[in-house]
Amino acid sequence: MADQTAFVDVHSVHLDYVLSRPWFYFFGGNKSTHSALNNITFQLPQATQCTLFGHSAAGKSSLLRLLTGQLLPSRGRITINGRRPGDFKGLSAGYVSAEETENSRDTGYQVLQAYTSTHQVSDAAERIRNVGDQMRLNEFLHRPADTLSLTQKLKLNLARAAISDTPLILLDDVTDQLGAKYIRNLLSETFAGRTVIVATRQARAADVLQLPVLLLHHGSLVHQGTIDEISLDLSCPRVVDVWVEGLRYDMLRQLRHHTGVLEARLIPSHQFAGQRLRITLYSARYLPAMYDLVSQAPLIKVLEIPPSLTDILPRLP
Repeated sequence: MADQTAFVDVHSVHLDYVLSRPWFYFFGGNKSTHSALNNITFQLPQATQCTLFGHSAAGKSSLLRLLTGQLLPSRGRITINGRRPGDFKGLSAGYVSAEETENSRDTGYQVLQAYTSTHQVSDAAERIRNVGDQMRLNEFLHRPADTLSLTQKLKLNLARAAISDTPLILLDDVTDQLGAKYIRNLLSETFAGRTVIVATRQARAADVLQLPVLLLHHGSLVHQGTIDEISLDLSCPRVVDVWVEGLRYDMLRQLRHHTGVLEARLIPSHQFAGQRLRITLYSARYLPAMYDLVSQAPLIKVLEIPPSLTDILPRLP
């Protein structure tokens, strides 16, 4: 049974495409089926913000289009706040893609004004003004949309999503153009309180966003959770820097021979007094044992270097 608190509920979803083949396959059938998504299941409570990560052709755009109702699953079930996406009016307003931008001769302001008029958005002028101020659009808002740069067109589409009443915001590879820091600020200000999925193929962007991750790999959802949780599940190496006063050689030798230590080496440091020791563990499971060992020496500072998505990706099958 689906969790009644789930706002986005995706259960056992498959998406297949029928591909045409050349005419000389006629006698064996000139069509073949390609599976874009395989058995995708996840749930998101309302107001959750997360990253959907996957390399090119992993299925990110297909999944987002399923959530808007633009595509229908071949098998499985999707509900948004208990309703099928196709029955949820206005979901498409929250979908912003780097491949779909505004090319109207109207000004950016007129584009937003037309949207608010068509969709009967209340307090339209005030909302446009507030969003324009928040997103710093005023420098180009009164220029024709077809003269804007790709970055400016994307910001205009984001403004339209912000002005809409849709509770679900889906951002498809927009971090490539706008930068992860810009999107992170947008999530905490303009889109605060809404459910947001940010799709990206850039591992660095996912690290900067610092959101829970839905990890797509070859059309399958292979992991979900925080980067730290996924790193622990996959037993990724963990790096800790320790500043020690008067490091003894016997302790360094014990560390290097410890079953959980992949590497222990001294590195130059002028940041703190004492000697800086970088310890690489096979996984975070060995952190307690490492702390027990190094605490025998006078510690000046301990700094755990958090895992990144870049650390995780090589461990995927």
